[in-house]
Amino acid sequence: MLNNMISSGLLTVLTSLAILALPSIGSAAQATGEIVIEGASAEFNKTNNTITYTGNVEAKMESVAITGQILLVNLDQDRVQLITTTGEPARFSQAASPSTGRLNETSASAAKIVYYPEAHKLELTGEARLAQGGNVVSSPAIRYDLLDGEVEAGDATGTDRVQMQLLLPQIDANVKTTTGVIEE
Repeated sequence: MLNNMISSGLLTVLTSLAILALPSIGSAAQATGEIVIEGASAEFNKTNNTITYTGNVEAKMESVAITGQILLVNLDQDRVQLITTTGEPARFSQAASPSTGRLNETSASAAKIVYYPEAHKLELTGEARLAQGGNVVSSPAIRYDLLDGEVEAGDATGTDRVQMQLLLPQIDANVKTTTGVIEE
């Protein structure tokens, strides 16, 4: 019981130290929104300038949600540079926002997801899957630019296959084809 109390107190102290040691994280996040991360435990490593969250971790900022078993935040000059999430699987989602031109929700899952918030890029590895607007890409590795919509998929060896499932437009059976014959 004493160990649990010490462990719980240590977690509270570590979380408090991380918050006090990084006062500009809140202001850096406010430039693009607020980031809220919850997990069973958190550990701030001042030497590496990282915060590691473990145990059913959930991170939310603006329209983005990230979940996994372990989430590692890498900081540079108190700004979030990248967020690495692992799980079985780790998950990423970004809500649709027609006002910003993002018409469909984007969702991703993989054994490991690396998110670069300032660059708006994702790297998915290990049974990676990316879905947007009914289109799905599956591959051992996927790199995705959330702003430009550019996707790169495949592994370096080319031994595993990339699968894409794309929505085709509805075809009206009463529309003439190029031969002039109505197909029904």
